[in-house]
Amino acid sequence: MADWIVVTDASKAVVYLQDRFEGVFEEVMDLAHPEARLKASDLVSDVQTIPEKSDPRHTENQRFARDIIARVRHALDTNEIRGFYLAAPPQFLGLLRDAMDDRLRKALYRDLDKNLSGASPDEVIAAFA
Repeated sequence: MADWIVVTDASKAVVYLQDRFEGVFEEVMDLAHPEARLKASDLVSDVQTIPEKSDPRHTENQRFARDIIARVRHALDTNEIRGFYLAAPPQFLGLLRDAMDDRLRKALYRDLDKNLSGASPDEVIAAFA
């Protein structure tokens, strides 16, 4: 059974499938989150009621983190993968960790608080070696 390597920041995520026994390493998913690049004022419409202390950018980042973790959870639930690795900038990594339940924490082999979103596949492999 294979593992995933999830490389993400607040605006995009790339998921690689790694099967060391079969010698496979390939990109299987690419997620974009363009809202992360918008100004905070563009994330709030006039009709929304958001408390003053709420940060719309943080809310969008949390939403994207939950989406990524939901996809990992689905892969685990359907036995597509047995575990995963995770790399993200420190602040976004915290949001990803917050979105995990105990089962996901146990399936997480290793995480890196590093932005590898612009890295080549070889650099990603080397970072987790």
